[in-house]
Amino acid sequence: MSGHSARLSADLRWVEAMLTDLQRQIDELAGELRALSHLVHVHTLATLRADTDSTVAPATPTEADDAR
Repeated sequence: MSGHSARLSADLRWVEAMLTDLQRQIDELAGELRALSHLVHVHTLATLRADTDSTVAPATPTEADDAR
């Protein structure tokens, strides 16, 4: 029975180590996902700003402005 208990204890340590490693990987991926989400947000804002800037006519003086 002692051999069985030792094997069970070793298996439990292995499972705990795998779960710890899995949690580390999840935390790392979550950080990368947050960074990617931030980049997408910044890119989206920049694209929207560029689209807005390209659709707005540049301000040029008109004849009415010159007459003032």
